[in-house]
Amino acid sequence: MSELKDKLLKNEYKSKEDLRNFPVIALLDITEDEYKLLKELGIDTVEDLSTKWSDQYAKMAKKVPKERINSWIAASRLLLVEETEKVTTGAKIIMIGIDNAGKTSLAIALKHRGALSSLFQRLNGLTPTRGLLRSKIEVFGMDIHLHELGGQSIYREDYLENPQQYFVGTDTIIYVIDIQSKDRFQESFEYLKQIINVANNLKIKVPWKIFFHKSDPEYEIDDKSAEVFNSVIEYMSDKCPYFNPAKDFFRTSVRIRSSILGAFSHIFREVSLIQDGVKEATQNVAEQLDADFFGLYDFRSNVCFAQYAKEDELVDLAHNAYYDAIESIVDIREPFLRIRRYTLDNNVNEIFILRDLKFSGERYIMAMLTTDESMAKDLDQDAIQEVIEEKLRDWIEFRGYAAFPIE
Repeated sequence: MSELKDKLLKNEYKSKEDLRNFPVIALLDITEDEYKLLKELGIDTVEDLSTKWSDQYAKMAKKVPKERINSWIAASRLLLVEETEKVTTGAKIIMIGIDNAGKTSLAIALKHRGALSSLFQRLNGLTPTRGLLRSKIEVFGMDIHLHELGGQSIYREDYLENPQQYFVGTDTIIYVIDIQSKDRFQESFEYLKQIINVANNLKIKVPWKIFFHKSDPEYEIDDKSAEVFNSVIEYMSDKCPYFNPAKDFFRTSVRIRSSILGAFSHIFREVSLIQDGVKEATQNVAEQLDADFFGLYDFRSNVCFAQYAKEDELVDLAHNAYYDAIESIVDIREPFLRIRRYTLDNNVNEIFILRDLKFSGERYIMAMLTTDESMAKDLDQDAIQEVIEEKLRDWIEFRGYAAFPIE
């Protein structure tokens, strides 16, 4: 806990005890003016912030950026974790769209570790989802509750007539559009508008994500598809204040598993309150290992929770290499190490290294890309693990306490 205090508290509070009663200004990131605002809202101590934030969140967000508020909440929860019983944490994510958009296939493809042929065999036997289908994905100690809403018209009517039963408590909404079903573009767009109206009426202020699904490698975007893309993005930008066109729409395909892994990893990282700290720590790991890409993947779900890349193009390369390497492992339960080389378009040779890690009683999968030949030739696995533990230990150890609690 002393290391955590060093990272989260102002100097004058690092040696003191009784964390519960520390004034919130003890947190490193809170200014005098912000402290006054919090006191006016009845949030005076670290414990107040940890337990009362949800009651005052909307008022805080009117004067302080959400990113700052989220970091305060995460810090307060992390500091008190040793003095409190673990609470149920997680996030509720809704995945919605008309029938046959491919919602179920997305969740299955994310966790699949076999060859593409075996994935397609699983998907071929799927039947339409009837009503609400709940599933849970554990990502680095955080429970992601995925609520898939079947898209047949009879169920759509129920969601629109009784929206509070389905949408209240949501942290993120994913809307899935089948880009190959051109004759249903308008139907899907109209349904999207209805869902947005419902969410706005319920005052649900959460991020929206758009998946342009079935963007298979051989599928070419024609003028009609491009027009739909532009119309959806324009409408979302106008009606949804928490939609960012620069980062909130994704082209996904079960034939390009890196597209699905990248999209869900982005979303799951976003709902974690400790993401800013994890991001900085991950960059430190990459720099110390001289890695162009470094990622830490959840052993159960494949989700990349911690990620840093010098260039965006390396992210897709790393995610694709991850799946290729995982397929070659006969027994995933045993320790493994895979090293492969990839030549980029600019004739740069990237060395991909994949290995399992175990610390704090859990297994993880590390992936990195580097141009350092000596790293692959004289790979010191113990040294790599020491670097990762040193930089990421605190964030991983306390990860499960730093998500928004399900209400």
